[in-house]
Amino acid sequence: MKKSFILLLVAVLALVTINSTQPAKAQGKYDGVKINLITFVGPQIAEPLIRRAPEFKKLTGADVNIVTVPFSDLYQTILTDQATKTNSYQAFVLAPQWMVDYVTPGYLEDLSARVTASKDLQWDDVGQFFREFSASYAGKTYTVPLDGDFHMVYYRIDVFKQAGLKPPTTWDEYVADAKAINGMDINGQKIYGSCIAKKRSGQGFWWIQSIASGALQSLGTSQGGFFDTDTFKPLVNNEAFINALNLYKETNKYGPPNELATDVGDSRGLFTAGKCGLTLDWGDIGSLAVAPESKVKDQVGSIILPGSKKILDRKTGKLVDCD
Repeated sequence: MKKSFILLLVAVLALVTINSTQPAKAQGKYDGVKINLITFVGPQIAEPLIRRAPEFKKLTGADVNIVTVPFSDLYQTILTDQATKTNSYQAFVLAPQWMVDYVTPGYLEDLSARVTASKDLQWDDVGQFFREFSASYAGKTYTVPLDGDFHMVYYRIDVFKQAGLKPPTTWDEYVADAKAINGMDINGQKIYGSCIAKKRSGQGFWWIQSIASGALQSLGTSQGGFFDTDTFKPLVNNEAFINALNLYKETNKYGPPNELATDVGDSRGLFTAGKCGLTLDWGDIGSLAVAPESKVKDQVGSIILPGSKKILDRKTGKLVDCD
């Protein structure tokens, strides 16, 4: 890739954090340059990029065209474009887990030196986990994080108080709480017990791993949550993962009728509209819950992911009591 592209890649991916008072010396430096940046459909990432592209042009002279595709198509669209050397896109906003598939064949440039040299990036302000995992591979930096958060459970404080419940500490308790509050009348509105995005080919695949992980690992993340680190066998054909699937399925009973078609934006909208007692999501719910249009201001609590009172015995594939 051309060096000019890499400089622009850093600038574009850092678009939402660039200060509007950046010195005027950068203005016009890239007059006439056009960048096609691809990301997925939805307000989380695409909207702020589109909104701030004109500001970016004023600062640099470069035109940024935001291209969106469904999340389910994003990985393959990027891979095909690069593998065929079509090069329709000069920058990407992507899930960091995909990075190795693009780095290995040489589709992404090593940005380490540019990140270190940048005075505007504030690299130390990015959480260590995201700097070292989400942005890096084999000790080199290939991406600039736009967003970093973890799965959490959010619950309605007022609903749980009215029901006499405490926030769940295990997934069994999560399901029991969802059942208990499902259909409750809160300020004249019946609520769902649990709202989780489960749309096929959407981002629902993340949730099942979060439900299963607490029972798959007894020694922390160094054990691996997807594969056995000794045998490299997938950690799916065992009682812990099967139980997680059953718990996940059970929540269908306490969610909206069309939950299997519900995407992330849908479940967030339901929760902030005051229609759900529980949800599983990233950190986005925190800011959305206090937005002007939110119906649940000051009534949202958050907790780390619930765990399990039983753990997988990897030798037998059975669930055993924690000791």
